[in-house]
Amino acid sequence: MERRLMTLVLAVATAATPAYALGRDSVRPRSLDPRNALLAALGTATLECQGTLGPRQYTTETGVLARAFDSCPSGDREALAEIDALLGVQLSDLGRRDELASHYVATWEAFVTGFPWHRVTSCPMWERTQAIEAPTFESVPRNLGRVAKTTFRYQVKSEACGRNRPCAVSRAAACARGFGPEFLVELDHFSGGIVIDPVWWLTRYTYSNDSDNPFKAPGYYHPMSYYGDLPGAAYGSLQRAGEACSEYLDGKHYTDRTLNPIDCGGGWYCMAYCMLVLPPGAP
Repeated sequence: MERRLMTLVLAVATAATPAYALGRDSVRPRSLDPRNALLAALGTATLECQGTLGPRQYTTETGVLARAFDSCPSGDREALAEIDALLGVQLSDLGRRDELASHYVATWEAFVTGFPWHRVTSCPMWERTQAIEAPTFESVPRNLGRVAKTTFRYQVKSEACGRNRPCAVSRAAACARGFGPEFLVELDHFSGGIVIDPVWWLTRYTYSNDSDNPFKAPGYYHPMSYYGDLPGAAYGSLQRAGEACSEYLDGKHYTDRTLNPIDCGGGWYCMAYCMLVLPPGAP
């Protein structure tokens, strides 16, 4: 019997599988909205902050997706800052143009409306157990031209389920679906494990200088335009600013673009955007 059970409604991928190869994977949706990468990154940051996921963590009352919690029980200020960046980008000029708020809100409201409240009265806790394919000077060249990801494995536990691991995994998956179809990658009902793998351009790795940054290795670029439906992804974490990326424009993928900081309001540069020229006055 196959040990790992894949969900039929969530994306399935590995760090070695390019996101543009959708036609070769019958499980993944053939159409993929690139904005889902931002929701998946929000799910990752929320896990780091809260240690769990659920339908009460965010609200859409103001017409944008907003957090319903004030702080991280884990004390992780970086995770909270990343959450605010991923939410704040909805109100940037580019975010408004790309209708990020409407996509966030529609996804979250569909999740809340369809949530099995009568069956899942509490959401499981998650504990990270493994990280695979972190960006290094060895792994980055292996993924040149591919949509690379760092795979995180989590163990989930539910007081309501006790030692029933399939129950805990099913509940955790139900509680996580608000973060889009690209967030959950693999469900292991036997071990009680769940796999997620956020894309590299939305990670928060920091480096002291360019020579220590594997993303600045000669020839490497974040293949963002190859992610999902054309024109592909455009937003990256602020920590990725200055790194090369690809942009789809006028029927062609350009690989000489750069992730540049964008103003999310009042001079707050919350995220980066893949474009040709660094905007004047950007940090």
